[in-house]
Amino acid sequence: MTIAHLSLIILSLFMLHEFDEIILIRPWIEKHRYDPRYRKELFIAGKAHYPSTETIAVIIAEEYLLASIGLLIAINWHIPELALAFGICHTLHLLVHIAEVLRFRRAVPGGITAVLTFPLLLWLFACYLSQQPLSWPLLLTLTPLVLVAILLNLAWLHRHAADIDSWLHKTGGTK
Repeated sequence: MTIAHLSLIILSLFMLHEFDEIILIRPWIEKHRYDPRYRKELFIAGKAHYPSTETIAVIIAEEYLLASIGLLIAINWHIPELALAFGICHTLHLLVHIAEVLRFRRAVPGGITAVLTFPLLLWLFACYLSQQPLSWPLLLTLTPLVLVAILLNLAWLHRHAADIDSWLHKTGGTK
């Protein structure tokens, strides 16, 4: 398996999962917002400041663009550890959704694809690692760095979600 194959599969599974979130977050919040059983659920707890579906899509598009650039760097400069770091970070993100599925014993936004793609990613990593050499110190260095960069970027995007929403409505002429 090449770095390009690895990167394409990681990026495809990432977007499949993100579409699950984009499509289901708002209906989930609307359906369960007053149900006390879901008061602490990830999306319900943040419902007051959760961005519009359009803004969520822009945020995810920006994440996709950055992940694509990072994976292209991994491919072009032959840095499999960077591709794996992106994949590992996404896999860690899936664990949050899987924990929510287990906690509430039902599908939550992102939960179905998390449960389905998590084992695929583990299999993908195992296949890649069995076929290709890599630098474990570099992987162990890049993974937390990529994770911190992703978390800082997400925090920045969510902090500016209202600005993104205003720009969207101004650009689209809907307000």
